[in-house]
Amino acid sequence: MRLTLVNASDVIRDGLGAELVDESNQTIAEVFRSDKTLTIIVNTFGNDIPLDAMEELLSYARKYLKTFEDGQPLSSATNFGTLRN
Repeated sequence: MRLTLVNASDVIRDGLGAELVDESNQTIAEVFRSDKTLTIIVNTFGNDIPLDAMEELLSYARKYLKTFEDGQPLSSATNFGTLRN
């Protein structure tokens, strides 16, 4: 399976995404930055994603998504810091 990283803009959800797309041009995973809710989510749409592909998607998303529309850094996302060790 050959996968590709692409940029996506979503006017309805008010944000930007970095997507992992398969050979049939179907999005199999995304990292979405919502400028409306100031959140960042990862969605695999129920797909099993190879670890190396997910790592590439996350790295790509950090570079592409950069900051929220209002200039705040991604680290200020309202849903960051929810993981507890």
